Parts: sequence; structure tokens; C-alpha cells
Amino acid sequence: MDKGLVMWAVFAAVFAVGVLFSRIIKKGAENGIEADAVVSRIVDDGTQTDIDINVYVRYRTADREEIEAIISNPRSGLEEGQPVRIRYNPKMKTNARLV
Repeated sequence: MDKGLVMWAVFAAVFAVGVLFSRIIKKGAENGIEADAVVSRIVDDGTQTDIDINVYVRYRTADREEIEAIISNPRSGLEEGQPVRIRYNPKMKTNARLV
């Protein structure tokens, strides 16, 4: 079998798994539990040519566990200490979405 074809097949499989995982996280958060949270930190992991800002929040789960989660759909204008409303999936508590 041609190495190029194998490489493309591997790439396609990895891409498909990534898309599937992303949809599972998004669906779980959309149907998840709502909670009040506070923006705990905003981290700029970008380079001089690439913007990569991650927004983290702290919240308490329904069973009173304190969690820090990364926001998968951040908005501009968020500031540290700002209260926000989120949804989280109880199976993936460190990923959340703004409501």
C-alpha cells in the first residue's frame, strides 16, 4: 500500500475523532448544568503573530465541588473577577460554556 495513502487515512481518522470529541463536549455543555461562575484568569498563550487567549472560570458544581474550567466560547470584554453564567457537563467539569 502507498505510504501517502496510509498517511492520509491516518490524518482523516485523527481529524474525525477530533471533530467527534469536540461535538460531544459541545453537546454535553449545551445540555449541561447551569451555574454561576467568576472569571478567575485570562491567559494569553499566543505568539507575536498568533492570538490565543484562554478564559478560565471558577464555579461550584451541584455537589459543592469547586472547579476551574476553561471557557470554550469566550466573548471579548471579559475581565478577571467578572461574574458570568455557565453550563458544564458533569462528566467533563473542566470545560464550560457561557450561557
